[in-house]
Amino acid sequence: MGENIVKDEAKERVEVELLALKEKIVKLSDFLFGTKITSVKISYRMRSLMRRQLDSMQTYAEILQERLAIWGKTDEELRQGEKLCY
Repeated sequence: MGENIVKDEAKERVEVELLALKEKIVKLSDFLFGTKITSVKISYRMRSLMRRQLDSMQTYAEILQERLAIWGKTDEELRQGEKLCY
């Protein structure tokens, strides 16, 4: 039973991390593609890096979502009906 509590706590941490990451993605997207960026002096290089950062954050969010989708399933269960992503 104690093992399940640890697994539940770990899953909860991933869920919290994903939620926080999604909030950061929204804020960075709003900044990069909204009207605020035109009023701030930011170099092309900085904007480029911020876009790369946004791309990386989105990829990381996708990975966390995939992990949560298969949480607690065995390889056998995944082979039986789901596509296993590497």
